[in-house]
Amino acid sequence: MFSETMDTFAEAYDKSIRPLMDAIDEVRRYLVPSIDRITFPNVVVVGDQSSGKSTLLEALSLVELPKGNGIVTRCPLILRLRHSDERKVYRFFDKDRKILLDETNLNMSQYIEQETKTLAGNQKNAVQDFIELEIENPHMRDLTVVDLPGIIRNPLEDQPANIHEQTKDLINKYISEEGYLILCVFPADVDIATVESIALARKVDPEGKQTIDVITKSDRAPDPNRLIELLQMDKHDVRHLKLGFVTIRNRSTYENISLEDARKREKEFFNQHPAASVIDQNRLGIEALINCLATLYSQRVKETFPKMQYEIESQLRKVREQLSKLPPCLKTNEERLAAYNELIDVYVETILKVGLTDSNHSKHTSMVNSLHQNFIKYRNIIRAQRNELFTDQYLLQVKERLSKIGGEGLPNFLPISILKELVCEKLNQLWEVTNTLTNDCFRATINQLLQAESDACKDNFLFLKIVHIFRAVSKSYIDETRKERYDQLRALVELEQNDPYTINTYYMDIIEKYKGLSIQNSTNKTQTAVAKIIVLGDDDGEDLEVTYKTWSVEDQSVQQMLISMHSYWQMITKRYMDYVTLAIRDRIVFSICANIKQRLRQIPAKKDYKIDIHEALSKDFATQNRREKLEETEKRLMKASSTLREAEKTLVNDD
Repeated sequence: MFSETMDTFAEAYDKSIRPLMDAIDEVRRYLVPSIDRITFPNVVVVGDQSSGKSTLLEALSLVELPKGNGIVTRCPLILRLRHSDERKVYRFFDKDRKILLDETNLNMSQYIEQETKTLAGNQKNAVQDFIELEIENPHMRDLTVVDLPGIIRNPLEDQPANIHEQTKDLINKYISEEGYLILCVFPADVDIATVESIALARKVDPEGKQTIDVITKSDRAPDPNRLIELLQMDKHDVRHLKLGFVTIRNRSTYENISLEDARKREKEFFNQHPAASVIDQNRLGIEALINCLATLYSQRVKETFPKMQYEIESQLRKVREQLSKLPPCLKTNEERLAAYNELIDVYVETILKVGLTDSNHSKHTSMVNSLHQNFIKYRNIIRAQRNELFTDQYLLQVKERLSKIGGEGLPNFLPISILKELVCEKLNQLWEVTNTLTNDCFRATINQLLQAESDACKDNFLFLKIVHIFRAVSKSYIDETRKERYDQLRALVELEQNDPYTINTYYMDIIEKYKGLSIQNSTNKTQTAVAKIIVLGDDDGEDLEVTYKTWSVEDQSVQQMLISMHSYWQMITKRYMDYVTLAIRDRIVFSICANIKQRLRQIPAKKDYKIDIHEALSKDFATQNRREKLEETEKRLMKASSTLREAEKTLVNDD
């Protein structure tokens, strides 16, 4: 009977698939799909507890498996079924090790149960570690199946409280992998709507393209017509599967008959079943299921093999790229010093210069752009402060101060003491905004460099090991420069706080414009006539229109003080703004790269310096561990790639 079965399979079976299957199974021991992101062809067998899954797999593999109540399968069981001239069973272990099992003196069911305890412990929990067996037999089709623990809803006393979640999570991990065939097993005497394994399969395969539903215990079906409806998939309450349904009659757990006798009995059962007259024979019995699975698995192997080759080579390139970016092993001080100087150049060219002076074709705002925007805001604030000089409030303030020194001098002489007081008050106001500008600009510079570090060197592991040194030196230099500029700009303000003085004709030019206006309005008899004057523009070249009031002869001193104050203040802010912006721009944009580079070069020579670059560039455990893991992954991928290439060569030679 088995010979007849093999003759039936021979026409559908492509002999060229065997080398590919063997290669894929070998690669399966090197790689983990979820970690290495490789697509494997697989037939995953899932079902609820007591679904008849174990006896189904016995019929497929011709191996006695553990059966009974509770959770029998507690870890994945990989069964590699291979056609061979003689019967042999192997147990596979890690690192290409396999042993031949002596079935004559070994109870396979007890052996698998003991191996399960070794992996999963004595507790009735489920684990992800797997047992892998290869069964060679003259009456067997080439196929690889993965048996998973059955879903348990209600844990027994000796089972973990979360056993339901354990089994569901393990099943989801396997059936979610791309390219897997899902074999959903359920007995004929249950309502299909209550089968949880079918619900899990539907979530990952909503269109039913990779799922086969297997109805076990068909002899217990309450209604044979319902069994036929499921197999035909022509009712609205039956899910339509592209791969369809298959039904079998199991050997009962407690029946003492051989697997061969069980298969004979099954064939006789379906010959007499009502389904035999309306259902295709390739949907009835274990032989039909084997034929279906072997054909589908062969197709998946053909489809998956080139994809696996591509994915493995792609992962290999990624791993090698990551290895190439790891810092080299710098064993001597000379090697570390050379690497350090190279990193300085990288830092200056790709971070300092790009971050401070280049916008990278408008992709980001450079420090030059940011400074210019801050300078414009600074200028506008000073303009607004300058316009305060002609407000009514300021006019009354000047008038009040002059009234307090009335009679101390001739009316047409400008009291220098009052002018100095007014200038010093405005200088304090000017310094506040200048101090804010200085702090903002240098703080923005540090932030810009930190951002540039993150963008430019995130994949340079050697740079990441030493970037804290560069950052500390750069920040120290920027802070020192900020303090230096602070002192210089503050000193200029203090110079202006001395007696008002200038040899710049700009001051007198504005005064003369005001005098011209006064002569023009000398015939005006109105006490408080409004007059306008266009005064010389400031740094942006625009003219400034100033409105003020002419006063009676008694208030000529007020008018003269306002004109002098406005003219002098405009001249001060003009020369001060230019110096402030030029000084800040020079230190942040033009001097910073060369000066920081010079400081970094000097570090190795300073023995008392708090940073030891040799220690920083020496091998660290984190990098060493990362390198070892990547190298181990590279070895596994290379071995897998070599295995697939050899299988491909075998096919070419056979052709």
